[in-house]
Amino acid sequence: MDIPLEVRGLTKLYGTRRGIVDASFDVGPGEIVGLLGPNGCGKSTTLHCITDYHSPTSGEALIAGIPHHRPSAKDRLGFLPDDLPLPESLSGRELLMLHAHLRPSLQLDTGYELLEVFDLMDHLDRYVGDYSHGMKRKLQLVLALAHRPKLLVLDEPLRGLDPEAAILTNTVISSFAGSDCGVLIATHDLAAAETTCDSVVIVNQGGVVARGAPADLKREHDAASLEEVFLTLTGIRSGLSAKLRRLALTLDINHPLVLGGTS
Repeated sequence: MDIPLEVRGLTKLYGTRRGIVDASFDVGPGEIVGLLGPNGCGKSTTLHCITDYHSPTSGEALIAGIPHHRPSAKDRLGFLPDDLPLPESLSGRELLMLHAHLRPSLQLDTGYELLEVFDLMDHLDRYVGDYSHGMKRKLQLVLALAHRPKLLVLDEPLRGLDPEAAILTNTVISSFAGSDCGVLIATHDLAAAETTCDSVVIVNQGGVVARGAPADLKREHDAASLEEVFLTLTGIRSGLSAKLRRLALTLDINHPLVLGGTS
């Protein structure tokens, strides 16, 4: 069975600036992997190289065993970007048909079933520009899944979704992974990553600083939560502690502030 995603020594440099350096990790069949890191750490660069928006300086990403830049690899990839705008002058139906024309592997029956699940069928003939943010996100997910890819790459998939849509999205993602496909999720939601992901890759300052199952990382770092592991490995904990001390002085708070609340 092909491995949905293999990243080997992936490096992207922007002049002298590091985007990502020597990143290596896999997303196996049936596996949900979280890509975690602070803003500007290299997460987006990694996603853009995997999805061929950028060409890596060195290294490679294989999608179901195929180099990521080949057209046949793109047929095996579904991508939900964080902020890519949709063509607002098209209706939802026109956009679905456009994708079916551009991607012959897209299965319209699957697309319509997903549209029904996400309560979008009654809105198909409305302009996409009239959709709410949540409706646009759901439509993007339908377009990413309708050709039944081997690898699904999601950038903040739950952003802007109401609770019902978020639950449905998580269920769809889990069902997708359950069909021996792989899922890579970039997210800032550490609590969700701990409960949803089989393993996580933590990136900081352009490099991978940890990877493994959340339970293994917590045990390795003697931490109660994935958030604690993340704060320690990214160096955020020390910076936040200093800010909390300053905040206490500024607000004249006479008890110590601690991460996540007060004591």
